[in-house]
Amino acid sequence: MLNHKIKADYSSDIEQFLQNGGEIKSAENTNKAEFNYFDADTVAKNTEKPNSHQNHVLRTRAEKHGLKSYTPVASCKSCQTSERSVRSNICLECDRRRFRLKTGLNESKLVQAGEYLLSKNTEFLFTSGGKKYILKVEMA
Repeated sequence: MLNHKIKADYSSDIEQFLQNGGEIKSAENTNKAEFNYFDADTVAKNTEKPNSHQNHVLRTRAEKHGLKSYTPVASCKSCQTSERSVRSNICLECDRRRFRLKTGLNESKLVQAGEYLLSKNTEFLFTSGGKKYILKVEMA
């Protein structure tokens, strides 16, 4: 047979407490929980990227195949390129532009390149605009 315990009736104890001058007050919640209320800004941000779940599927599939980039569902909003990095999930063209801006060519970089070519005692061949060039360091 199952044992069921019936909760005790404390009404007589409560009545005695009140007769002895006790007061019953409504409880105050001192540990308030933050609720996720409807936020129009969050909804707007989520509507900007409606295909993020599909992009995640494409990205993980490309990662499993060992690819370095994948084609997302929607193209990049800023440059309209349809290719993203699997590792960083950044648009490749925007990432290249950021890198070019960050590593702008200045005189100190040219000096470093010249010192490198001098230390290795090598020439550097490259093609630009269909013409071949040789970059080498000579003593002046």
